[in-house]
Amino acid sequence: MKRTRLFLLILFVVGISNIYSQEFVTISGRVTDFHGNPIDSCWIGLNYSDFSPAYQTYSDKDGYYSLENVKKGKYKSFYALRPKEYPRRDAVADDDKRLEFWAWNVIADRDLTINPRYHRLELYGTNAFKVEGGYNGLFIYTRPMSVGKVLTYSKELQLNKAKAEKEMDVSVKTEFFRVKVFIDDKEVAVNSVQRVQEYVGKDNPSMGAYIIQTELPKEKSDKPYRIIRVVGENLEHNEMGENIYFYEVKNYEETPKN
Repeated sequence: MKRTRLFLLILFVVGISNIYSQEFVTISGRVTDFHGNPIDSCWIGLNYSDFSPAYQTYSDKDGYYSLENVKKGKYKSFYALRPKEYPRRDAVADDDKRLEFWAWNVIADRDLTINPRYHRLELYGTNAFKVEGGYNGLFIYTRPMSVGKVLTYSKELQLNKAKAEKEMDVSVKTEFFRVKVFIDDKEVAVNSVQRVQEYVGKDNPSMGAYIIQTELPKEKSDKPYRIIRVVGENLEHNEMGENIYFYEVKNYEETPKN
């Protein structure tokens, strides 16, 4: 009888453990700059659809972080930033200021490794889409924002958020913007880079952004999505930045093979 109870207890514990592991995942990685140097005390977070925080943590002295017990699902964004280095805080020297790293449409269906690299160029609002019936490639939208451009304005304007949003242009000029795109960690050809103006509300100046057309990898993914990494450079102010987008692969019905 005791053995039977012990056996049932073991089965129960194993069953609970399996159910728990099926519902939760871990997102972990290492935060560095573009030279591989670790960034400690970096604020890491995962957001719900309304940008409210779902999970948060900080990187350790070697740049490592871990978001554990993350409920499986789709999250609007993942971010990494060092609050004291944000320009509007004005808490460090100008040379040490930097913006943010973002990942978008994060699909947490399994344990994920995200290794943020960020510097003084922020790539924001990234999205990707395919023109159905058109060329077999992707269009990727991203909006680069430059710390160097921020610092060309007066300190008074830099520290006034409401005023800055109406008067500052922190975009990157076409002649200074360079970009590379990686899909599932493989670099793909960039076929065109087109500057666009994003409308951001009445009485506000539009923001400069880019639509990047790339090739698609020939190899099929073993996941229902592809991870796109966009790496940008602003030659005018010697800045780097990157971000990630989880692109969901559409599966349409195919013609039956005879």
